[in-house]
Amino acid sequence: MLQRLQSLRSISLSDRGLGGWLNNVCRFAVQLLHRYWATKETIAEWLHIDLGLIPHDLTGQIVRRGQYPTSIGTFSDVWKCVYLFQHHELTVAVKTIRGHREDALRQDKIEILHDHVERWKTFVHKNVLPVYGTTLNFGPLPSLVCPWVDGGSLTHYLGLYSNLSREQRHEILIQISDGLCYLHSKEVMHGQLNGSNVLMDSRGNAYLADFGFLPVVLEFRAAPYVSTAIGSSVRWAAPELFELPETNDGPPLQLSMQSDIYSFGSIMLQVLSGDIPYHTITRDDQVLYAIARTIKPDRPETSMVTDEHWEFIQRCWSSRRENKRPSATDVSAFLATQHPSPVAE
Repeated sequence: MLQRLQSLRSISLSDRGLGGWLNNVCRFAVQLLHRYWATKETIAEWLHIDLGLIPHDLTGQIVRRGQYPTSIGTFSDVWKCVYLFQHHELTVAVKTIRGHREDALRQDKIEILHDHVERWKTFVHKNVLPVYGTTLNFGPLPSLVCPWVDGGSLTHYLGLYSNLSREQRHEILIQISDGLCYLHSKEVMHGQLNGSNVLMDSRGNAYLADFGFLPVVLEFRAAPYVSTAIGSSVRWAAPELFELPETNDGPPLQLSMQSDIYSFGSIMLQVLSGDIPYHTITRDDQVLYAIARTIKPDRPETSMVTDEHWEFIQRCWSSRRENKRPSATDVSAFLATQHPSPVAE
């Protein structure tokens, strides 16, 4: 196909006044196809890498691609870099935690982070983004190194492909559920499951990223209130994370497997409807006000959200005190019972 497009570029159509236009169109198409095949090769590479061959410390093997971070979060930054591995250049994401070099507990935090990364490196699942290791020189603490996924976040992907079929949306939910089941089976809560921390590749495959990262960051904070670190994830977060302690001197409520399930309910709503939770509310602080008033997102009018889907989402969104939220395996079992019709919507 590439050869045919390239041959079209050599055809002279100047007598019809379309030569320059067709040349530009063909050039653009060829560039897109080259980029598509390059993305497929990159994805295939990291999916088949033996993580045991990658050392924990990747300092000196990571090359920055830009002068500034690609994205800036509430407490961390992400850099797009290249990792030189066995004569290959792998595109990677380097996630660095902000902090101070003069931090008296810096060495303790480094050891804690290393312990977590050593465990995360052992996780192997087709829908969980692997952790390669850490690298220095991006901040006062070691930075996490993971594969770079070119499809972008789930929120970006759903916006780009708004005409996804019911079957395609169902498959995305199954993959996210499978990844979450795997993490929970390892007794690891994701902690910040939302439309930004589910990454998509060019073939529509989903990968859970940043699992376990927020709980570690909260360990490092002097006042570890979850709500201060939720940031733009408020639309997916469980309401109990914003509640006051039951007593004046009581500890703030912490992340849990059950808060992950609440977030999955919000992910289910987003995937089936194509819209982020509370999409009619523009500002995140207004969303927080809605949560304080126990206002849940409305049921969308799309036929993608069946009565069974909506009822299950409500179970995921049930209050902490009701204790009716399903487990991750319950989520997988429910999705297995749903057989989307192949008929176009």
